This record gives sequence, structure tokens and C-alpha cells, in this order.
Amino acid sequence: MELFGTYLIFSMLAYGWTNIMCFGSSIIATWREFWQEHSPNFFGKLFSCPMCLSTWIGFFLSYTFGNWGYDTPMLAYGITLPVMRIFLDGILTSGTVWVIHNLEEMFEFRPE
Repeated sequence: MELFGTYLIFSMLAYGWTNIMCFGSSIIATWREFWQEHSPNFFGKLFSCPMCLSTWIGFFLSYTFGNWGYDTPMLAYGITLPVMRIFLDGILTSGTVWVIHNLEEMFEFRPE
């Protein structure tokens, strides 16, 4: 798949997953509360920070996709060294999710 298509699919998967884990209600809220109570300094903060969580989701997606033979953004760009690919995909995911999150916040902002 072309670079842009790979990047778009990868980013939307990461954004959706991050959004559900950070802001989802019902079952996910129970999960977040559990970690905020039992591990407030790591998992509690992780599940409340889209930038932080999306980095780890990017690492996971890159590792999984790369090992299953699917393209990741960095693999499509030509970076084949697994450690470098996983790291850069995670960083790219964090930045992309943060930009999308801030755009969403900007459009939801309503001055009083």
C-alpha cells in the first residue's frame, strides 16, 4: 500500500483506540478507574493522557503489523530495522493523535 494510505489507516486505528481508552465510557471507564486507583503514577496517568497512550499504542501496532507482514508508516517509508521502525512509528502515532485531539478540542471549544 502506498505511504499515505498506510499512514492514514495506521493513524486512524491508533486515534480510535486511544480515544476509546482515554475517553470511553461504561466498561472502559471502569478499567481506567481501576488503574487510577491501583497504579496512579503509571497506568492511571497513562490512560488519561492521549499523547502518552498513543505512543504505546503506536509501538504495539507497529510491532504487530510488522510481524504479521503488514506495512506500517515507517516500513512503507523504507525503515526496516525493527527497533527503529517500532520506535519511530510510536513517535509518529503520538504526534498524529495529539494533532487530531487538539483539532477536535478546538472545534468543540465554545467561548462563554
